[in-house]
Amino acid sequence: MGTKLWVSASDGKENTVQELARSKRVPRAVALYLASRGIDSATVDSYFNNDFSALSDPYRFPGMDAAVKRLWQAIRNRERILIHGDYDTDGITATSLLSWVLEKNGAVVSSFLPHRFDDGYGFTPESLVKALESAPSSCKVLVTVDCGINSNPAVEEAKTRGIDVIITDHHEPGDTPTPALAILNPKVYPELADLNHLSGVGMAFKLAHAFIKFGRENNLGGYATELQDILDFVALGTVADIVPLLGENRILVKYGMETLRRQLRPGIRALIEVARVGASIQPSDITFKLAPRINAAGRLGNANSALELLNASNIVDAYRFADMLETFNSDRQSIEQKIFNEAKKQVESLPTFKTSMTITAAGEGWHQGVIGIVASRFARDYNRPAIVLTIQGDEAHGSGRSIPGLNLIKILSRSSHLLTRYGGHPMAVGLGLPKDKIAEFQQEFEQYVREEISPSDINDSILYDGLVELYELGDEFFQLYPKLGPFGHGNPQPCYRLNRMEVIRTFPIKAGHTKGIMRDQNGETTDFIAFNMTIDPKVTWDVVALPHINEYYGEKRRQLQILDAKPSMS
Repeated sequence: MGTKLWVSASDGKENTVQELARSKRVPRAVALYLASRGIDSATVDSYFNNDFSALSDPYRFPGMDAAVKRLWQAIRNRERILIHGDYDTDGITATSLLSWVLEKNGAVVSSFLPHRFDDGYGFTPESLVKALESAPSSCKVLVTVDCGINSNPAVEEAKTRGIDVIITDHHEPGDTPTPALAILNPKVYPELADLNHLSGVGMAFKLAHAFIKFGRENNLGGYATELQDILDFVALGTVADIVPLLGENRILVKYGMETLRRQLRPGIRALIEVARVGASIQPSDITFKLAPRINAAGRLGNANSALELLNASNIVDAYRFADMLETFNSDRQSIEQKIFNEAKKQVESLPTFKTSMTITAAGEGWHQGVIGIVASRFARDYNRPAIVLTIQGDEAHGSGRSIPGLNLIKILSRSSHLLTRYGGHPMAVGLGLPKDKIAEFQQEFEQYVREEISPSDINDSILYDGLVELYELGDEFFQLYPKLGPFGHGNPQPCYRLNRMEVIRTFPIKAGHTKGIMRDQNGETTDFIAFNMTIDPKVTWDVVALPHINEYYGEKRRQLQILDAKPSMS
């Protein structure tokens, strides 16, 4: 406690803060929050305009018109449509969303999710054959979701079989264009840069939006589906994939959380109950409770059990699949902890550990389904980019997680001569390489990261929005607070520094935590809670904290969640 570096994100932005407070009449604490995120008086209106109607036209995407026309043609001709997804929450929700919309409008649909170990990642010629074999009848249209942008061999194979391919994806494209009927990925088109944060399910939603719009405008259908009824899928997949909650993602997740709370689907209701999530579901509940259970199916078993859960038409089947996911998740936690302990011992025993800016761990036979979570824990706990590899024979397969400001795809591209494959996002990657190249890769990884960031970037620090007085976190602030969300990756909760706070009362709570009432030098008081910290009432404290409304048995009270504290300087 008190050993972290505290950094104000609003330093040097005083003019922006003053202008926002003056011209937009927002409280100073909100102005600090906005300025810290690069929002000024010219862009603040668009930030607050997160109504559903602010979503952009899906027909901005080149190829969208051809895609939806082909889907409606398939419905008219009773041609089977095959959806090829992915085995994580983003890919599973995208698959369920699109199949639900198409089936509601009369389509004959089959879905295929690759097996993490048998099929590997992505849309490949092998997964194409397997998907076609699993369908009850021949397919003439194939739609990829959350994959396919670099799957040229699979697309070519599909074309030779007379299948039209529609790619929907959000991963980084390669240099060679995919020869598909339509390519729906904002990262392919510079004019769609404002949509680069969309997830795989976000792209599936764009296609569904255009599909419904086209059907209604041309009297073909589309009336069986309301867009807001499918946003529960979008919220689940978007938050789970840790894409920034910026731009249209804020709108999609805002309304998606509302749909999620309504629990329209038996599968959603069963998942929420099994995960013991309260009625007021927050994005953090997706991150820590719902998504891990959905992901566990693909990590340890077959992702189809998660897809069956989301597609369940009755509550009995839904509970059966939810219980399966609960078992998978429990097993996953045990396996993950064992691997993490082994990897941590390996990493911390290295003589260069304290001076390294990266973490690389490798082990024989580590479960491939959980190494991504282990990498995430390393990146979080040590604030360093981390790669965790499992060695299987002469090959190593790995997952990597980054820290803010470091693009892992860019780093891996510089070591592509050592890798048999790599891909993903700036913050999360997958890779493969020969076992005998691990040491060389580890050296290059450290070297290239050092060229991108400095040692100060990996210091254990807390970024806060500015120094405030307690009275500034009053009625005006909390009236605007909901409009700043939804909170998550890329759009964190408001966080402030408050100086010279006194503890005037504490309440019984679990050992190691502190809960009570604080008072500032002006006599203002507030509830507070500090996890894994003991806040001594005999000391005056400077704190960095998250202000929020705490609801307990129906009573709502303002509370500071203290992230760090240190004795005030006299």
